[in-house]
Amino acid sequence: MEKQNSEKVLGLFELMSIAVGNVIGGGIMSVVGVAIGLTGRSVVIALIICSLMTLISIMPKIFTSATLRMNGGEYTLAALMGGKFFAGVYVAFWLTNFFGASLYCTSFACTSFAQYALELVPGLNFKVVAVGMLTIVFLLNIIGIKVAAMAQNIMVLVLIIALGLFSFFGFGHVAPGFFDPPDFMRSGFFGLMYAAALMNFACGGAGHIVSFGRQSKNPTRDIPIAILLASLVVTVIYGMVAVVAAGVLPISEVEGQSLAKVAFQVLPYPLYLFFIIGGAMIALVTSLNALMGWLPPPVVQACQDGWLPRKFGTLNQRFNTPHWVLLFIYVMAAFALIAGMDLDSIATVGTFLSNIGTLIVVVTLLRMPKVVPALWEKSMFHINNTLYYVICGAAFIVCLVFEYFLFDILSPFQKVCIVVYGVLSIVYSLIMTRIKGGNQVQIETSYEEA
Repeated sequence: MEKQNSEKVLGLFELMSIAVGNVIGGGIMSVVGVAIGLTGRSVVIALIICSLMTLISIMPKIFTSATLRMNGGEYTLAALMGGKFFAGVYVAFWLTNFFGASLYCTSFACTSFAQYALELVPGLNFKVVAVGMLTIVFLLNIIGIKVAAMAQNIMVLVLIIALGLFSFFGFGHVAPGFFDPPDFMRSGFFGLMYAAALMNFACGGAGHIVSFGRQSKNPTRDIPIAILLASLVVTVIYGMVAVVAAGVLPISEVEGQSLAKVAFQVLPYPLYLFFIIGGAMIALVTSLNALMGWLPPPVVQACQDGWLPRKFGTLNQRFNTPHWVLLFIYVMAAFALIAGMDLDSIATVGTFLSNIGTLIVVVTLLRMPKVVPALWEKSMFHINNTLYYVICGAAFIVCLVFEYFLFDILSPFQKVCIVVYGVLSIVYSLIMTRIKGGNQVQIETSYEEA
């Protein structure tokens, strides 16, 4: 059976770059302004709450990534720990991430990149710039993970410098009375929690690097450490950025706005240009570049196991990359950009459903100490089983809290769509596990001791 990319080129630094770049994407540039509108200057607290809750929600994956090499990312976990039924349901929910949230993020990144480019160079063709950026990132990932990782390393360093300059120059402009009402906790506890749930879009993402297990040099050491370090780095950066974003100008002027407005106020013009290029535009590219890397492996493994057409998961013979999967993402995103589609509703529902996939993984990971006891005993993050179960329970509760607040802001039609899709996902899994007498789907052992 064909295997996924086996070029082991990713070390700790590369994995951290991918994780940080995936988290600090377009979200920090746009979602912070929306969150400020919900809770005011207490957006700083919302970010800290969100970061801590996000870390708790991915702790079971951290323990598992320290135990075994996962060649199919989260799909491997669902299949190994939960069996065929849970694997099938997970595939259905992962596809919502594949078709919905990823399409939105790709189109959003390219659109925002083009908008910033037009601000710097008026007269450029908007769609040409957007599709051009998408094409470059697509080709980087077609060529192979090594080239994409090298580009990511450079871009993330530039991104961190840009956000650091924004914070350094901005602290001196923060107005007195940062913690004074009514602009602090402007909508009370629930406004704070709604903002925290919304920021999950900007804070989540570090856990997705479990999809790079096969390409990692030492995955059981480097992946969990990279997730933890990246989460810490991002929390510190987000906290500093949020103080400046919410504290310099009146709330009425920054709510719903991108960071560019505050950056123009606090940075000298040459550094403002650097922030737009090295901060805003690079953040969008790093997020898209990371997405092109972590999204395909579960889909490829699902194809190889029979859940999806096997041809779709074929790897390029020269570069050993999933060219059909990447091409499909590219074509969908390019069409959305050229057609000018509004993907907000698709993204909202897709994000909610993909988070249910995370819930499925958390539930199945309860069985890890029993499924791979020998590997678990040797894990560098091994802990008492009872404590591990408590952490899994806490992760499940956190995921439910995020889902509650996200579900509450959906429209009635979107809620109905989610329920219908959930039922169809269960039916899909049941049907696929019964085709050809249950032989249509053959779960491959897509994990190994690193």
